[in-house]
Amino acid sequence: MGIIEISNKEPVESISFIVLGEPAPEGSTRAFYIPKAKRTVVTHQNQTELDAWRSRVATEAQNVLNHREWTSDRASAYTVDVDFILPRPPSVPPHRRFHPTVRPDVDKLVRAINDALTGILFPDDCQVVSLRVTKDYDEERRPGAYLQVCRYQNMRDKRRRAKKEAKGD
Repeated sequence: MGIIEISNKEPVESISFIVLGEPAPEGSTRAFYIPKAKRTVVTHQNQTELDAWRSRVATEAQNVLNHREWTSDRASAYTVDVDFILPRPPSVPPHRRFHPTVRPDVDKLVRAINDALTGILFPDDCQVVSLRVTKDYDEERRPGAYLQVCRYQNMRDKRRRAKKEAKGD
């Protein structure tokens, strides 16, 4: 009750792709009131960079979907694996800092990814039941996000389909 049972260890389908460019975090929000318009506007501190990054993520996901079939439904559970490769600052040689233990925060990076993929690879990011996220420097790979999204069938949905097939519907 309330827990999604993953039908098995193997996903029904998975998709992998790369989004090159410097990853942008989903920054803190800022709200302000516009008296003439009589409304409040909420923006992100890094709105321009965030919009560009989300657009790149969405475009790459859509490009991959143009070449293969993918089922995005509300009855499925999804897992997201992301390796963020950040550019090493020239002032930080590898022997001084092995890992990017500085901003951006890994949770803000992945929030931007999930928001960009919502409506493309999964209907709602609340369906993401597992995240595996790393951020690192890597001179072998270009900066960006290296993603894999897997879709798992819900056990309840699988049983419902089996009953329908048994009845001949």
